[in-house]
Amino acid sequence: MPFTTPDRPFDLVAMFPELTTLARTAVRLHPRHGNPTAEHSSIGGPLLWPDDEPWPTCSGPHEWDSLETLDEVFEDRRIKDLAWSTPGGGTPDSFTTEEQAFLDSLGEPGRGDSRGDEFQTAEAPLLPVAQLFTRDVPGLPFRERFDLLQVLWCPYDHPETGPYGAYEPAVHLRLRDTSRSVLRPVYPARNTLVGFKDYVPSPCVLAPEEVTEFPHTDLLSPELREEIKATTERPEAFDYHDNALAPGWKVNGHGARWWIIDAFDVRCECGAEAKPLLTAATGGLDSPTSHWRPLEERDGAAEAPKRYGSVDVYLGRGYDLQIFHCGLDPEHPPVMEMV
Repeated sequence: MPFTTPDRPFDLVAMFPELTTLARTAVRLHPRHGNPTAEHSSIGGPLLWPDDEPWPTCSGPHEWDSLETLDEVFEDRRIKDLAWSTPGGGTPDSFTTEEQAFLDSLGEPGRGDSRGDEFQTAEAPLLPVAQLFTRDVPGLPFRERFDLLQVLWCPYDHPETGPYGAYEPAVHLRLRDTSRSVLRPVYPARNTLVGFKDYVPSPCVLAPEEVTEFPHTDLLSPELREEIKATTERPEAFDYHDNALAPGWKVNGHGARWWIIDAFDVRCECGAEAKPLLTAATGGLDSPTSHWRPLEERDGAAEAPKRYGSVDVYLGRGYDLQIFHCGLDPEHPPVMEMV
């Protein structure tokens, strides 16, 4: 079903006319748990993959929390989701004997060590993160050459990736012209080991919707930044960023809100501007951003927050991973910032 973002509580352009020329269109993906097929845009679903192209792997080095198979990750979620969805759920009494035994087995001492010995010399299969068709998602880059964007990542931490050391997955992009290859549905084997279960997106269907965004204040002129700061310090205070930047999983726009570092002008390794491509978000909506909840779901405000855009991904200490692409060359590797 389509989703409609309500009008913003504050008209930022009316308040700050200088923002007019800085507006960008973002596409909220509105992921919802489901069973997407490889023929559709999705988060965490199967990908359309060329017959003659091996499934990509990562050689690391890798760090992990606990080694679990995809089957174990999804069964763990199924059991806990079922328990939490029942009145009074989430206690030890919520689980059957078999379910409790399974959950206990995931935490057995030494279990990860034995699997780690086996994994040390292995390459890690990448996991599907997003599959986005230009027919579904407006504004995807290089659409004159490609009609499909695929985002994958390695479900381990990588000590040589990013400015924060190990605490992010390694991201890979594929841009495809689907008319040039024979494609088939592919998803990694369910016995694939992952280092962090929170790096496994649950399969989600999408309902893309265009919205307007404005830059983080760190990227504005000093004069405009001070004007916004003075306005937000009044008694009728509002949070500029809560209104300027859409929360959750999205494409393009001005990217994620920068929380843990100051925003800066991101560049590709070639020196060209790196543009926001995909925001991989931890969790769904929270209280400060609840006004972004779609009109179609306003009546369900008391329901579990997972419904509102969570794909069961938890990054770093609860931040978002902003993936950028080179503005000039689709062959250049992506740039990632944990924000």
